[in-house]
Amino acid sequence: MAYLQPWMLWALPAVLLPLIIHLLNRLRYKTVHWAAMIFLLKANRAATRRAKIRQYLLLAARMLVILFLIWAMARPLTGGWIGAAAGGVPETVLILLDRSASMEAHGGEQAESKRAHALGLLAQAAKQSAGSHFILLENVLRQPLEIADATGLATMQMAEPTDTAADLPAMLRTALDYLVKNKPGSAELWIASDLQASNWRPESAEWQDIAARFAGLPQSVRVRILDLSAPPARNVSVAMKTAELRVRDAKTGKAQLSLGLELKTEGERKGTLPLLVTRDGAKSQSDLPLSAAVQRQNLKFDLTKTEAGWGKMELPADDNLADNTAYFAYAPPLPLRTVIVGDGASAPRLRFAAAPDKTRTDRTADLLLPARAESIAWKETALIVWAAPTPSDAVAKALQTWVESGGVLLCLPPGGEGGAGALGVTWGSVENAPKDAPFRVAAWDDLDGALSRTDSGAPLPLARLEIARRQLPASGEAAHIAGTFADGRPFLVSRKVGAGQVFACATLPEPEWSSLGDGFVLLPMIQRLLALGGQRLAPPSMAVAGEWHPADAQETWSAIETDKRRDWRWHAGVYQSGANRVALNRPDAEDAPEITDRARLPELLRGVKLTIMAGALELKADRLQSEIWPAMIVLTMLFMCVEMLLATSKAMLPQKPPVRTAPRASAPKPQREEAAV
Repeated sequence: MAYLQPWMLWALPAVLLPLIIHLLNRLRYKTVHWAAMIFLLKANRAATRRAKIRQYLLLAARMLVILFLIWAMARPLTGGWIGAAAGGVPETVLILLDRSASMEAHGGEQAESKRAHALGLLAQAAKQSAGSHFILLENVLRQPLEIADATGLATMQMAEPTDTAADLPAMLRTALDYLVKNKPGSAELWIASDLQASNWRPESAEWQDIAARFAGLPQSVRVRILDLSAPPARNVSVAMKTAELRVRDAKTGKAQLSLGLELKTEGERKGTLPLLVTRDGAKSQSDLPLSAAVQRQNLKFDLTKTEAGWGKMELPADDNLADNTAYFAYAPPLPLRTVIVGDGASAPRLRFAAAPDKTRTDRTADLLLPARAESIAWKETALIVWAAPTPSDAVAKALQTWVESGGVLLCLPPGGEGGAGALGVTWGSVENAPKDAPFRVAAWDDLDGALSRTDSGAPLPLARLEIARRQLPASGEAAHIAGTFADGRPFLVSRKVGAGQVFACATLPEPEWSSLGDGFVLLPMIQRLLALGGQRLAPPSMAVAGEWHPADAQETWSAIETDKRRDWRWHAGVYQSGANRVALNRPDAEDAPEITDRARLPELLRGVKLTIMAGALELKADRLQSEIWPAMIVLTMLFMCVEMLLATSKAMLPQKPPVRTAPRASAPKPQREEAAV
């Protein structure tokens, strides 16, 4: 038997405390022989025998209470993790391996990653279930793979580290499909995961369906989870947000490369961080100060030519090597076109926000009346601003197709009593603020999206907006609220429609409505929406590893920044196929530190036979066993109840012999003396 806290066993001599106290109490009394006691002892012999038995039982119960309490605190391990003693080895074992980027963190004092540690534990558990049929199910391809020798998991290609995310509900659904199709007699699911919330998605409604499908299985199925959720001691991650090439001089070809990155820090946040930047093979270093848990930085580089390029950013080694590198690729800017549909006073301001520099030919904006909306050049347009009433059925259908293909639509209030707008956007009635108390924007998402910070890291001055009139867009369950007023009502909402997005703003850039037309918020917001919509006009230069797929499945993509073997399906890096180039990075969610509470797992898998190996990072592969301290606590409470019953039971108390009292003699009757005659 092994122990997770063996140092607690040094307290085992405390088991003798009740016995020592009992012996010390006996020394307090001195025996005095008295002849008359012999007769009393004979009369009380039966009661004395019961008293001794009671004392011995009380001593034993008290000593066992202390023994099992110390034993439980030492956290003993016994038996195999696969639970062979509980009913034999299962016929089929499905190993669900989370090999996402977050699994490369070093938890606790381990010198190896969580993924590598889990592989060692799983291989050892497989030895204890040699008669089972093993199936590997990993998070990228999610295809069941039969394993001939489960003890060699660490050497398999499908168990190598990746730069992708994991979808645990999807992995469980695949495992359930396998069980339904193959119908094994008994099965177990072994899940190795760090319980990252972005991968488990505990708030998802699909967990109810998963639990119901488990309940509907005809065979016996048990789920065992290796909890690898220990956070790293100190870790800094870097993520690429933007890589934009801006033309500075069209005649000379001079340009500027703007790189937007995000740093997330776990643990100590002091000092500066050296960042190694590689651009087309040339290396340079920038020292970045660490001041917050999440911070944005923008680096700018002057280029002599407006040409495509690539690069990467690298941080020093820490507790997770998988999040220390971010890749980028850039290309000359494409011409982006904006169409403003409307005839109100806000149209000129919107046009200026979309194309503020008339000398730039890569930014153009057209004004169209609502009656001419059918003439929009859909294939060439990146952004449409709809500041008009509800479109006709033909225009609405064309808008729907255009947005689903990746276009971005910004809807502005139509005024009046509201109602239905473009593409399912609904509006409330117009609200007017008091003269001395305009509506104020109080909260907004300043890390991502249309209202994010500027290149210098400064937030947009939304708090300075003075809004005298507003018309609130309806925000459904699928909508994302990017900004809210002080009363909690939405200022800017968005929702995805196919590959594109639809935005709705609660006010107009007109003096009667608000100060939005001043430009300090409107211009950056429109430019970001324009860049987002422009992604549909050209192949992406940056994408997410595990989610990106080439347009042509026959293309061969190879890594250009390293000589090591890389697979674009699950490895980050810069890949090239002919003249096309793309930089793949791990998903942003892999840098999120939120962990699913272990106590919620039984709730997610309600009704499922579930075993959770807590503290799995503290175990070695040869000690993968089950903790039995809960059973020790139960036994401790049981012996405490026995001790209480013995201490209070009258049946075990010494009985005093009954005292016999002699009947009281009656008083003699006085005799009458006969008088003498």
